[in-house]
Amino acid sequence: MQEVFSLQNVTYGSILQVPELVIPGGSICTITGKSGSGKTTLLKLLNNLISCDEGNLFYRGTNIESLDPVALRRRVIMVPQAPYIFPGSMEDNFRLAFHFNRKEPPGQDRIMKLLAIFDLPRDPLQDTHNLSGGEKQRLALIRALLLEPETLLLDEPTAALDDENTEIVLRYLADWVSRDDRALVMVSHGGEQVRARSGTVLLLNKGQVENLHKIVAKEADQLA
Repeated sequence: MQEVFSLQNVTYGSILQVPELVIPGGSICTITGKSGSGKTTLLKLLNNLISCDEGNLFYRGTNIESLDPVALRRRVIMVPQAPYIFPGSMEDNFRLAFHFNRKEPPGQDRIMKLLAIFDLPRDPLQDTHNLSGGEKQRLALIRALLLEPETLLLDEPTAALDDENTEIVLRYLADWVSRDDRALVMVSHGGEQVRARSGTVLLLNKGQVENLHKIVAKEADQLA
């Protein structure tokens, strides 16, 4: 697996202390741990939404501080646990996302395919006000996927989903990350359902890496 993120002696206040950590690509890396353990803080550091107080953080071999933050966030897209949804229709959300990222919007076929896969209303003109919390979460994920990032950072992407929709999302993400040198890092309390789709599980405890576990194919089959 390729090295996507590398952290060396990274600290952020009293919240996070990481002497050394390598996060690979090519499969799902899941960050887990109790509330307050530093999971979301680590995710924000990986997107340069916040900067470490000490240490070095590299993205694909380049120190993240030397990268233009806006350009980085077009390559590394983060979807928070409670994503902002633009007022208006689902189509408005897609259009505005591409406008702000200065990209050409995708074809309608691509949008309709993802709406079907993620079990959202097939009418792109559907007002987002009428969507449930889980539907809005899936809409934000589709919006990010359509922008075709190199790397996705997801904060509890299945928190508002039932088991069936969790499996749909995880199956798609596992396939997505396996193609074109992509990377996916997500914070999750999803238990064995999430763990079975992960290639690496990172356990944080009180701001420190307690365990980094790489799941081999046979073990993943037993968990599935």
